[in-house]
Amino acid sequence: MPFYRYKARNRDKYIVSDIIEAIDKGDAVRKLKKNDMVPLDVTEIIVTGLMKSKDFTLTSGVSKQDLVFFLSQLHNLLHAGLGIIDCLKIIIDQTQNKYLKKYLINILQDIRNGNSFYFSLGKQKRVFPKLLVEMIKVGEVIGNLEGVVVDLHHYYKKQAKTASEIKGAMVYPIFLLIATFSVTVALMLFVIPSFESQFADMGKELPVITKFVIAGSKFFQNYIFHVLIGIVLSIAYFIYFGTTPKGKLLYSKFTLKLPIFKNINRKSNLVKISQTYSTLLKNSVNAIQGLEITKAILGNVIYKDIIDKALINVQNGIPMSKAFEKHWAVDPVFSSMMAIGEETATLFEMLGSISEYYNNEMDIAVDKLKKMMEPIMIVILAGVVGILVLSIMLPMFGSMGGGLAG
Repeated sequence: MPFYRYKARNRDKYIVSDIIEAIDKGDAVRKLKKNDMVPLDVTEIIVTGLMKSKDFTLTSGVSKQDLVFFLSQLHNLLHAGLGIIDCLKIIIDQTQNKYLKKYLINILQDIRNGNSFYFSLGKQKRVFPKLLVEMIKVGEVIGNLEGVVVDLHHYYKKQAKTASEIKGAMVYPIFLLIATFSVTVALMLFVIPSFESQFADMGKELPVITKFVIAGSKFFQNYIFHVLIGIVLSIAYFIYFGTTPKGKLLYSKFTLKLPIFKNINRKSNLVKISQTYSTLLKNSVNAIQGLEITKAILGNVIYKDIIDKALINVQNGIPMSKAFEKHWAVDPVFSSMMAIGEETATLFEMLGSISEYYNNEMDIAVDKLKKMMEPIMIVILAGVVGILVLSIMLPMFGSMGGGLAG
């Protein structure tokens, strides 16, 4: 059966853009009208599996901060006693993000068509994570959607804060690295060559550092495009390699053993595990499903393997904490507190405490990283520029000294 891309105005006066399966164009139009929509444009398309999943862009266009905004607004409106349809209409009108607005309009239309809120969210996988969808499902089933949304808001707010802090710690070093590389290339291409002929006219043996810099300058002049192409190809290869099973494992180990950054990477993963699983258990998600959802949101395969072992333990009546004990990527404090939570039947409360503890540890670690990286990167930048300046000045001082002696 063919597929049709359509634009239609729904009963709420919003423009809905989506894909519909129909026998022919007339059937597609009838289906749209049956759902109280006025077709504006209906075009037959060839749909691939990628398009069916709506993966049209590299990103969804919706950030974690946008997600936090959505959950905050949704909680406030639910608390005020509004129904889900009215909540969505108000949020759609208030949001400034055109991508989020589009996704919410599609969700609203799905609900108008008779689908549940969680099912409609689940169709927008690129925006709404599995954790959020499953939690909304639980909230609808137990009749406590408002309470679940509050927990989700707190959860994603903390996640956004953690991600922002880590990015903030990395922005300055990356900026200085780019600045260092740019200054070096500029000096090699435009400044050093202008002094090279002057050095040759001196007729004296040049210092080793000057010879080294001149050789580097000639290399950049002759092979700059090769260098740039090599950098681009290397980045592309590393990105591709990171998508392979071997690459994922290697990168996962590397990030957890990388000096300076390893503590932050370990703590961020432990925060994600404890915070996610605690939120799920608190909202009546069973232990096995909770672990599966927690595993799905993790990016590091080392911790995914730990969760797999924990799943096997739970299914066989073995304490989940045993999978975390004595693992090189898990702090002893984490596994010990988890074991206490299991023994005292207060696992979700204990995981919440663990999450708060490691969040505080993360704040301290990120602050230390910022204070550590700034002077290191400044020293590197000063060292590179200093070597280049020294390579120019030494021959000049030598020439001046020779002239005075004569």
